[in-house]
Amino acid sequence: MAGRSFEEWISHLGLQQIDDPQIDKPVYRKTSFGELELNAEIEKRSAPAFAIARDRRKIPRSKLAPMLGLSDQVYNRYENAVSRLTVSRLLHICEVLSISPVEILYPVAPHLWGEDQAEAETCMASVEKLANFDGLMLKPF
Repeated sequence: MAGRSFEEWISHLGLQQIDDPQIDKPVYRKTSFGELELNAEIEKRSAPAFAIARDRRKIPRSKLAPMLGLSDQVYNRYENAVSRLTVSRLLHICEVLSISPVEILYPVAPHLWGEDQAEAETCMASVEKLANFDGLMLKPF
């Protein structure tokens, strides 16, 4: 038995082809509630979240950058969507700022949290409420 064809997998997963100028081959993505976004748009929309989280914690960029092993200029490139983040760099920034990657990812990909905007918002509100509970409160009976 051969299994599903490439096209059948695309359909089964609910993906649509997008021609992203940053990628030399077609890629397949889910829409974000009806919209397909290019990688550059996603990077541009996620970058401000780092500055917001840093400002909320009152950590100057000049102090945060060396904590990440970066110069101020290099870290500034992340906050301004000039440089692309690796997963390990994203996790390191989240560790140092004591934030969840959800704070960065949800605003640019809410469709990963629900079938529609209302469901995604409900799921995110639940995640935020759970984050405020202490370990004892979340312990199973």
